[in-house]
Amino acid sequence: MTETAPATATMTPSTRDGSHHVLVVTDVTAGYGPVPIIHNVDLRAESARLVALIRPNGAGKSTLLKTIMGILVPRNGSIMLDDTPVHGLRPDQIVRAGIGYVPQVGDVFDHLTVAENLSVGGIIAKKSREAKREEVLTLFPVLAPRLKQRARTLSGGERRILAVARALMGSPKLVIMDEPSAGLSPRAMNLVWEHLEILRNDGLALLVVEQKAKAIMAIADWVYVLVDGRNALESSGETMLANVHDLGRIFMGQQLTLNTERVVPEGE
Repeated sequence: MTETAPATATMTPSTRDGSHHVLVVTDVTAGYGPVPIIHNVDLRAESARLVALIRPNGAGKSTLLKTIMGILVPRNGSIMLDDTPVHGLRPDQIVRAGIGYVPQVGDVFDHLTVAENLSVGGIIAKKSREAKREEVLTLFPVLAPRLKQRARTLSGGERRILAVARALMGSPKLVIMDEPSAGLSPRAMNLVWEHLEILRNDGLALLVVEQKAKAIMAIADWVYVLVDGRNALESSGETMLANVHDLGRIFMGQQLTLNTERVVPEGE
């Protein structure tokens, strides 16, 4: 078998000049009732980097996001935001601490205008809502001529961008997005990807859960693969994309040999 570039399992994403770890999830186990759904999960997100989490269905993604957002309390492990522990805080405290969340569904208020949606997002803004709104519209000028439109009249891509913009109104350090491409056309999906890159270039930390694995790997700085509620693999997006055949084997339940240096492909 021809050897391809290995996807490493235990590499730590290196920080760029000027970037720093914003979110550090360490050894977190959580679930519902007596049975844990995620087991000893580790994850890091940095400023000015897009970190992707990809997984097959039922891998514990929802449980992990709910734990980070304070909906669930971890049974063990820690969740640090800028070196401050946030595990055990309420969801509203998590948001005020600096984590913005864009859910897969219910991401905007359909009956409100674009301007009203932004105002709702700015309730906890550290500066005036008007000043923050102008800042957000500078990043996302596609929304500026639509301020009086109701959210339900927006295209799928515009709606998703409004959801991200609303999260930004609270001046977060990190934005978590759950399946941002869900239900979007290829054109709308590309529009969302472009705006994610704008946010990364602006210095924001991004954690994106996505099922369209190849698409997100192409723009991600770092990728985590979660299988059965456990860390299965991690590497740069570029390396993961070069080893995309390994993901199919992992998702089908086949075991790869993981060590501190490389994944050993079958047949070597």
